Formats: sequence, C-alpha cells, structure tokens
Amino acid sequence: MLNAIRVASSKWLGRLVLSVIMGVLIISFAIWGIGDIFRGGVNRTAASVGSTSIGAEEFRTTFNNELRRIQQQTRRPVTTEQARAFGLDREVLNRTIDEAALNQKARALGLAVDQPTIVRSITEAPDFKIGGMFDRNRLAEALQQAGLSEAQFVKQQGDLVVRLQLLNGLVGGLPGSETLARAIHQFRNEERNLDVIVVPVDKAAAPAEPDEAALKTFYEERKAEFRTVETRKVTLIQAGPADFAAGLTITETDLKAYYDRQLAAGRFGSPERRQAQRVLFDTEAEAKAAAEKVAAGTPFEALLIEKKLNEKDVDLGLKSAAEIGDPALRTAIFATQEGRITAPIKDAFGFVLVRVLKVEPAKITPFETVRGQIEGDTRADKLQRDPTIRSKLDVIFKTIEEARTSGKSLAEAATAAGIAPVMLPAVDKQGGDGVGGRVALPGGTDVLNAIFASDIGLDNEPVQTRDGGHIWYEVNGVEPARDKAFEEVKDQVKARLVADRRDKALAEWLTGFVKKIDEGATLASISAELGIPVQRLTGLKRNARDAVLGQSGVERAFAGPVGKPVSALAADGVSRVLIVPVATSLLPYDAAADEKSGLGRQIAQGMADDMMAQYTAGLKKTLGVSINQAVVNQALGQSTN
Repeated sequence: MLNAIRVASSKWLGRLVLSVIMGVLIISFAIWGIGDIFRGGVNRTAASVGSTSIGAEEFRTTFNNELRRIQQQTRRPVTTEQARAFGLDREVLNRTIDEAALNQKARALGLAVDQPTIVRSITEAPDFKIGGMFDRNRLAEALQQAGLSEAQFVKQQGDLVVRLQLLNGLVGGLPGSETLARAIHQFRNEERNLDVIVVPVDKAAAPAEPDEAALKTFYEERKAEFRTVETRKVTLIQAGPADFAAGLTITETDLKAYYDRQLAAGRFGSPERRQAQRVLFDTEAEAKAAAEKVAAGTPFEALLIEKKLNEKDVDLGLKSAAEIGDPALRTAIFATQEGRITAPIKDAFGFVLVRVLKVEPAKITPFETVRGQIEGDTRADKLQRDPTIRSKLDVIFKTIEEARTSGKSLAEAATAAGIAPVMLPAVDKQGGDGVGGRVALPGGTDVLNAIFASDIGLDNEPVQTRDGGHIWYEVNGVEPARDKAFEEVKDQVKARLVADRRDKALAEWLTGFVKKIDEGATLASISAELGIPVQRLTGLKRNARDAVLGQSGVERAFAGPVGKPVSALAADGVSRVLIVPVATSLLPYDAAADEKSGLGRQIAQGMADDMMAQYTAGLKKTLGVSINQAVVNQALGQSTN
C-alpha cells in the first residue's frame, strides 16, 4: 500500500486525490476526537466520589505498592492474579475511595495543616528512621520504590495529617466502655468445673456392612475428599557457604575480629549511650541566634516554649553511636559534654541544635570471658565473609549461569559446576510428596513458593538463601490434581463410611443420655449404666485446650448454663464426651488491671474504628460513588471482556 501511495503521489491527479482524502481524515479527527489519541482514551477514571476522581494510574500505583509490601512481609512472590483472587484490588480501591471522601469533607470543613507540621510528621515516621534518627536516604529509597516524587509524597502526607485531624475531631478521646470491659472479663475469665464421661466409639452398636451402592453414593457425595493434590517434578541445585565448612579454620584473629564487631553492636555489654534533645530551625541564622541565647544564660527549655514544643517532641532517646544514622549528628552528640549544646548542625530539613542531657558509660564483657561461647558463631560468620569461599561460590554461580544461558538443563549445569543436583519426583504445595510423606526441600517455604509460581520450561532466577548462597530450580513436569477413581479408593471409602456411621450412631446414643439427664437422671446413674467412670475437670476457661475435651468440647461446655448437659466430640477425634457443668466461678472485675493491660484503649479504639467506618459510609452515600470496572481491569492489565 505504501508503494501504491508513493507512485500515486508522483502524478498531479494522484496528489489531488490524496489531498482530498487527507483533508477528510483531518476534519473527521477534529469532529470525533483526535484529542483522544493524545490523551490515551476517552475515560481513564477508575472511580469517583463526589467531585474527586481517582485516576487509573493513581489506583495502579497504590495497588502495586500494597502488593510490594505484602511480598516483602511474606517473603514470597505474589502475582497480580493471586492478589486479586484474595480481593486486594477491591480492598485498595475501597480504601482509596474512603480517603478521597474524607479529604473532600476535610476541605469542605476548611481543615488545613502547615508545612512544618507535615515535615515533622515525615521526620518522625519510624519507617524513615535508622537508629532512631531520620534518614534522608531511606525516604528517597521508599519514594523510588513507590514511584512518587517528593512533592507528591508531601501532598499525600499533608492529606493524611488532615484526615487524622478530622478523625480526632470525630472520635478522638473516645472513652472505653466499662460495660463491655466487664462482659469481656466474664467471657475471658469465667472458670467452670465439669463432670465428664468419655464414651469410646466401640460402645455404640457396629453399623451394618455397607453395600456397593452405598459406597458409590458416599464416594460421589464426598468425591473431593479423595482427590489427589497437584505435584511437580523438580530439579534443584544448592550452593552455599556451608558446602565449604569442612575446610574452614578459625584463628584467634578471627575470634577477636568477630568479638569487636559484636561489641560495637552491643552484644557483649552495652556501649556508651547518650540521651539528647534536638530542636529544628528553618535557617542557620535562627539556629546560631538560639545558640547564642543559651550561651548567654537563656535556659534551653525557653527555646522549647518559644517554639511551642515539649520535652517529648524533642527527645532523641538514650542511644549508642551505632544507633544514630546521621554522621554529623552522631559526631556532634558524642563530642559534646553532658549538659552542653552543640553548634548548629545541618540536616535535610534545616538546622538543628542538640543538647546532651545524659551520658551513660560503656559496660563491656571482656573477650576472655566470652571466647568459648563465640567459636560456633565465629565459624558461621566466617563462612559468609571468607573471601576464598565467596570466590568459589562466585565461580559456581558463573558456571551455572553460563550453562543455563547456553540452553543446558539444570542437571547439565550442575554437572558442569561439579555439584550433584537434587531430583524431586514429586512435591506438592504443602511440601509433601503427594502420598502422605514429607519432602526434604532445600530452601524451605521460599523455594516451594517459587516452584509453584513457575511452570515447565521457564528459566527461573535462583532463590538467594539467608547465608548468601543460591538455590536454582527447574520444573520438569506437573501432575495435575484429579479425582481418584472409585476402584482406586474403594477401601478408603468403606473405612470412612463405616467410621462416619459409627460416629453418627454414637452421637445419637449420647443425645439420648443428654435427654435422660434433662429429665432428672444423674450422671452417676449414666456412668453405672455405661460402666465408665465420671471424671472431674476443674478450673477450665473458654480458651483452654484440654487433653480430654479438646477445643470443641470446651466450647460446648460453656455453651449453656451450669447444670445443662451437652455432648461433643472428644479431643482424640473418635470418642465422644458427655459433659455436665457443675460449678462456675469468676474473679472480681478489676478496672485498674484492665487499664494496665490496655484493654480499655483497645475497646475505645475498636469503637472509634466502627464509628469512623459508619461515618465514612454515610459520607460516601451523600457524595455519591461510582466505579468504572473496565478501567480498573485495564489498570491491572486484565482484559475487560
């Protein structure tokens, strides 16, 4: 076609026709929206609440950040599809809508926050601290991972602070409920004494032998219980420092070096610690002027009053040098005498003056005292640090990666590196072999999760182990889960059906005894009839895991009033128990103990959360919420069909 256009444009008539066609196209774009080409589509709004729109990119970024956080917490790969299956997309979208609604309400109420307050909320956030001190690099790393600029993050933080103002205005300082606290106290601390008869399953009459039709019916009804699990055939290579432990020698120098490193980290005693107070100023001139005031006799506390700060706002805590991340601040604090202030120190948000309040001298356990205790730790440490071992591991890593790059299988790569591969004929998602046994899997859960996130023929990145080694894995085959044929599991079906019928017969038999006791019979008379002694269990609480009753039996024992007989499955999962609660006791309610344990704060927080959820729901109903599911799907890379 391009060639035909080129030929046509070489003649005047062709040029005229092409000009007309292009003119029609240009007019069409002008009328029907050439702007959509540059805007990337007609609608890129994932959701809206009131006058606030939540864009697809904003939603995708928030979702990806939450997914990354989950992966870091669980230390396992989680795909977008898996996250959506657990409802993460809905949770993130609903939370984003809630925040947008609260932001809009806060603006309508005229709530705002100044820049210094936003900055302070960032510098005091634990996520951005190292050794208790704000670390600019950690903030930069977090922003890079989140895909946010500093300006975007500051705006988000400002919105958060304003939302907290709104929340505190609505439910801040909400007192706990003593009535609810008393109810919780009774639920947690009530103790019961029980009379119990444990009735073995063979006491019930043996059920009739099931026929073929009954077995097949039972099998069809509960076919899922007789399924196989998916298993995978896997080849693995493991290489790590422990492979070279046999030839490692530990010298006195190694022991002393390890001791010195651990001493600096505070393991063998405590290093020198200093408690300091830090006051932030916008400019160096302001910091110098404040320092001159203190030098002239103005109390340091006067600076706090002037800047509307209290002792808690400026306290850095009692810290060792290793716990202070900022080098300039660390040097200044440990070079200043107790009770004195430092010269102005520049940090990421301005200039600070620091007063050293307290100096706690170092307390050190001598090397000779702990020498015998650290030999094993020193060996493990040297395995990871020894340059010769690291060099050997690097050669192995390079050899295996080169073999994989050239298209060789993992088994062939292992041979090239001089390592015996680990061949697993079958492993399931729980680390079993698919038939009830366990698999000795190198790398444990991390490798298992990686195997089931992969597939046959995929070239996988190795899993790095905690000691600095690597585990390569290759899925060679997949045996899907399937329903076992009736003939395969006929004996299992029969055993389970017979057990089912015996348990049902035993449960019905004990129900008759429960009815007898309700009508006036005693547990002693039932005991004589059955020839089984009565056991007395004392001091049981609802959260008990009793060896006779099990969890189910304890729950049933508290299900009704004292004197009300019940029956339940026993702890062994086969026998059943006949239970009669005979007494109950409860320690007096102690409000002071609940306050000390934090129960009152928990109740107040729970009530505040519930009220805030109701408020937000009402707010969204008033403002109006709409969700464009097609855009949500597109934002997460899913087809809209």
